[in-house]
Amino acid sequence: MSSLYWKGMIAFLIVILVAVGTVAVLTARATETAFRRYTLTRNVMWEAVTSELAAYYAGQDSWAGIQEALVVSPDRRHGMWGRGATDHPLRQVDFRILDAEGRVVASTEGAPRGSMSGTTFEAAVAIEVDGEIVGHLLPALRPMPSWPLDTAQRAFLDQVNRMLWIGAAAALAVALIVGGVLFRSITAPLRELTAASEAISRGELSARAEVRGDDEVAQLADAFNSMAGSLAQMEEARRNQSADIAHELRTPLTVLQGTLEAMLDEVYPTDAENLEAALTQTRTLSRLIEDLRVLALADAGKLRLEKEELNLDGFLKGIVEAYQPQAREQAIAMTLEAPGGLPSVYADRDRLTQVMGNLLTNSLHYVPDGGHVRVEAEGRDAEVVVRVKDDGPGVPPDDLPHLFERFWRADPARRRATGGSGLGLSIARHIVEAQGGRMWAAETDGGGLTIGFTLPVGA
Repeated sequence: MSSLYWKGMIAFLIVILVAVGTVAVLTARATETAFRRYTLTRNVMWEAVTSELAAYYAGQDSWAGIQEALVVSPDRRHGMWGRGATDHPLRQVDFRILDAEGRVVASTEGAPRGSMSGTTFEAAVAIEVDGEIVGHLLPALRPMPSWPLDTAQRAFLDQVNRMLWIGAAAALAVALIVGGVLFRSITAPLRELTAASEAISRGELSARAEVRGDDEVAQLADAFNSMAGSLAQMEEARRNQSADIAHELRTPLTVLQGTLEAMLDEVYPTDAENLEAALTQTRTLSRLIEDLRVLALADAGKLRLEKEELNLDGFLKGIVEAYQPQAREQAIAMTLEAPGGLPSVYADRDRLTQVMGNLLTNSLHYVPDGGHVRVEAEGRDAEVVVRVKDDGPGVPPDDLPHLFERFWRADPARRRATGGSGLGLSIARHIVEAQGGRMWAAETDGGGLTIGFTLPVGA
């Protein structure tokens, strides 16, 4: 009984029982009251009363004095249906007399007052004089439950009540069947979703829930499948990253170890050249470890930023000038195209220098001799857009979304010595996003690669 299905069915049953029971009871009471009133107003015993009332009106030519003629004392009514007939059923029934316009002219319940109209006359007995309706006799509703019924009338009322309760039971059964089907359609997908989540908790990341329809449960299953897919991708990325880190660390360590062992075995002389080669590998290891540290801080949201107001005109000019010697050495033209008067941004100068350094180094690495690298900047709305464009070999469109993945290289065979660590663009994107901007990659018109990023203007 602890399952959602049975909890829902029990709650549904209680609601249906209360609703159907209430409707059945109220309908039965209303039916009995209406039927008793009908039998009362259509009883032949009223004919004597209406005859006397018609005679009274004919003699008086009005209803004047009818209240006094009706009641002879506070506790004993005038016997218009027959004086002295104390056991007559009609002596126990209160009634009112209405004139032709519906005004109350006499009442056995007290002083006459008010008027009646509309459906009230449906329960009244007409009083006629010479074929003209001069008034109505209206029995009170209060004594209806005690009005005696004959055998046929009682049997008819019992039949109506029996059919009413049979209908209520049938409605309850149909409601339970419909409710069961409805709750089953809800709980069955949830059970499948639970089984899939348990499978994922055991490490079976390929488990998926079946999506049926487009209701909220189907949307939940679809969201679950998306989450499971993301978990599978993250797990694959984690494994690949572990393998990539091991590979990236092993390469310089292997070279360093081989160099040192060769010098110890006197295969290589212990001179400045070999020591410089070993030192180069330690620097490579240091850079890789620092890159991994920065990425770990960015993932944890703990990347420390020393923000300050930064004039981009002077900043970008200084960055381009710093990389001009390397560009000239490779016969690559490097230019800055900015309108001047760029708005200031609130950013970390050192981290932004790292971003530009990664982008320019990447371009200079792949652009062939005689190529061109352009740094463009422009103010737009509440942000500044910076782009680094080159006319190198570019990246296939299918590979553009992967550029910012860690350790990703368009050519998997490239090693650190030729292709870098594969962390530069990933670090650059994290730094830009930490400062409220965004970074993207696109094809350069005419061939090549464009890496752009934005920074918000002001503090």
